[in-house]
Amino acid sequence: MRSFFLILITVCGLCFSGVSQPATISIPADTGQLDTKYFATQLVKGISNNYEKAAALLNWLATHFEWTATDYQKRTVKEILIRKGGNCFELATVYMALLKELGIVYRPIAEINLHRYDAGRGERAAQKVKESGNQVSVFGAGHNDHRWVEIYQPETKEWIPADPTMNLIGYESWLKARAWFGERHTLNDQFSGDMIAPFAIFVVDANNKSRMLENRTAHYMIQELDELYHHRLSALPSWQKWKKGIMELSPLAAKAFAGELNLHQYNEQIAALKNTYQSLKKEWEERKH
Repeated sequence: MRSFFLILITVCGLCFSGVSQPATISIPADTGQLDTKYFATQLVKGISNNYEKAAALLNWLATHFEWTATDYQKRTVKEILIRKGGNCFELATVYMALLKELGIVYRPIAEINLHRYDAGRGERAAQKVKESGNQVSVFGAGHNDHRWVEIYQPETKEWIPADPTMNLIGYESWLKARAWFGERHTLNDQFSGDMIAPFAIFVVDANNKSRMLENRTAHYMIQELDELYHHRLSALPSWQKWKKGIMELSPLAAKAFAGELNLHQYNEQIAALKNTYQSLKKEWEERKH
């Protein structure tokens, strides 16, 4: 059984027991005056452990930056920093750049999740597919894409999740914000609640963000989710259907990221998996009582 890493979210941000917090650092208005290595070093001043450095960087980003809707503009890391905001892709990009400056090993993650149904978003997504191609089909009426990061833990020889959009680091905090059946508490509860559960999680090429290097979906959404519930989910009637749906949809999602298919053609399968998730939740709650 894994020793879960848990960062507790409070009204004031994250609390790191025994970890010095960086002083407030101003960001210059000119990209030419911004030294990202010096900037990253100052943010973790007084912290020696790489995990705590990664957590401190994550907390700083989450509490100083605003999440903004995608506007399809390309920005450099320095431009995103000076803007003090961005979408999940931009926040992950900045986070990885700061991790790199500190020599912390990371890899980018691309995700597609079951999402609260929104017909208007579905219409906008369909129009974007017509304009820009199949890669844009990773979001739709009942699903949405998301970006975050995995950090390597040499002590345990494993990769752990870190999400700068929602201020999450470690398996337990990630699972309890992204996949479990209980209440979800993150930097943005509504954001977490709308994203019901991922059904596609991939390690992607750092240079080609649509090139899938490893499928991590089963690891997170089957193995780790079941472990969170002490392997009791796998005994529920809908579990095998959940596994089957995950294993069928995740390869299709990889092809959508690569622009090889329109994921909107599989909206019925996505809706069916969402129903299976709700069945699992109901079965778990009934078993508890």
